[in-house]
Amino acid sequence: MVKIEDLKRINLLKDVPEHLLDIIAREAQLSIFSAGTQLITVNEKVENFYMLIMGQVAIKRNVTPDIDVILEYIQSGNSFGTSAIIKGSTAFYSAVCQEPSEIITVSGERMIQLFEKNHELAYHIMMDVSKRYKRFMDNRAQMIQKTIVEDLDMKDDIYDTWINNIK
Repeated sequence: MVKIEDLKRINLLKDVPEHLLDIIAREAQLSIFSAGTQLITVNEKVENFYMLIMGQVAIKRNVTPDIDVILEYIQSGNSFGTSAIIKGSTAFYSAVCQEPSEIITVSGERMIQLFEKNHELAYHIMMDVSKRYKRFMDNRAQMIQKTIVEDLDMKDDIYDTWINNIK
């Protein structure tokens, strides 16, 4: 069991009422992982939903045998592994502890069961996940627009392609 005070430190759970945090607290486990511990592996099933209390986790994708691209550094208060709540989902990325990390975990299967039994809990979690996804997509769209504006050749190619598709 995890303390409700620890759950309140997680951004995803900040707006979740305490009676719902209690449900999660009874199911969650608190673990300490050493630096270098791989929590999620590319193309494997994501078993757990993770909430980082302390430490840092790198979300990365191997591009070549010698090159990893860091997609994101997860900091304290953030969560990852949301695909654990999607039946049959596998990971597109790896998650590796960059330093000793204190992490709350909940089995993805158990989260699904909790959502099925308590729609209010599912609503609060999915609303926050949806907001995070929207922010992520908005940021990506802004980055693409900025790249296009700064790269005149790309801008011309996109305009030409768009005009040709209209005809």
